[in-house]
Amino acid sequence: MDPGDQIVANIVNELESAWNAADGVAFARPFAENADFVNIRGEHHRTREAIAKGHQAIFSSVYKGSVVRLQVAAVRTLAPAVLLAHVKSRLKVPTGPLAGEHQALFSLVLVRDQDDWPIVAFHNTLVT
Repeated sequence: MDPGDQIVANIVNELESAWNAADGVAFARPFAENADFVNIRGEHHRTREAIAKGHQAIFSSVYKGSVVRLQVAAVRTLAPAVLLAHVKSRLKVPTGPLAGEHQALFSLVLVRDQDDWPIVAFHNTLVT
């Protein structure tokens, strides 16, 4: 496995675990402090803190009790310290206005910071 593939796989596993634990702080942990996050509704959030708060809000409301499964679709090295990844998402929401199964595809840009690879940009797109 390419080192970039393993880096992305580890981060995606962390995101999946945090989502399924409904933990906004843990979900935001792999993001850079000044990360950009665009959700499936096209809303733009900036900073790890905003990403954590926004996710905790949805974990406690419209996505309460939801379970996500993430699958890395592709990883590409754009530069020696820059990775681009595409990840497939399948979300099951048990109740509420968004009950049902939803699929999405998101893009991640990771930039090496010493021994770490924080997410600097995340763009999520709903698949209909």
